[in-house]
Amino acid sequence: MKILDWYILKKFLTTFVFTILVITVIAVVIDTEEKADDFVKSGLTGWQIVMHYYIGFVPFIMSMIFPLMVFIAVIYFTSRMAAQTEFIAIMTGGIKYNRMLRPYLIGSILLSSLLWWASKTWIPRAEVIRTDFQTVYVDRNSSYNPNQSSSNNYYLRVDSATFVGMRAYDTLSKSASAFFSAKDQGQQNVL
Repeated sequence: MKILDWYILKKFLTTFVFTILVITVIAVVIDTEEKADDFVKSGLTGWQIVMHYYIGFVPFIMSMIFPLMVFIAVIYFTSRMAAQTEFIAIMTGGIKYNRMLRPYLIGSILLSSLLWWASKTWIPRAEVIRTDFQTVYVDRNSSYNPNQSSSNNYYLRVDSATFVGMRAYDTLSKSASAFFSAKDQGQQNVL
């Protein structure tokens, strides 16, 4: 690799790191705002929330936006180089267009290898951490019951220990069946 390759590759990778960090910070802020009530109700400290939730959320969100951020980084730093007429200087220096694409290819291979490695090792462990926390502290008061196979289940809390609901609601006929009432007594539910 020549100096030009290192120059373009460095611009590519630094732009990518900057864009993925900025978007990840924005995603964390939005997620924190959405789950603020659940975090307060959990009674956990800020450090515990960071160590038990965001340590899993950050890799999850990074893996989701990774390909898009590679695309945005390439567009952004290439347009900056074109705006500063760096490509004109490179082309007049006798560098062919296809030869100039080598650092793009090397950078894409590096980043795709990184994402592949992370999706095999790091991201699955982080996903377990994130979903465990979310199941215990965020989704505990939701209407979703993982023991039920149907997604048409509706639950309502009457008081601190009583739940009522229906297990089969048909939206087309607007009818329901399998009504129930449950009273929570410690670890046992009485139907």
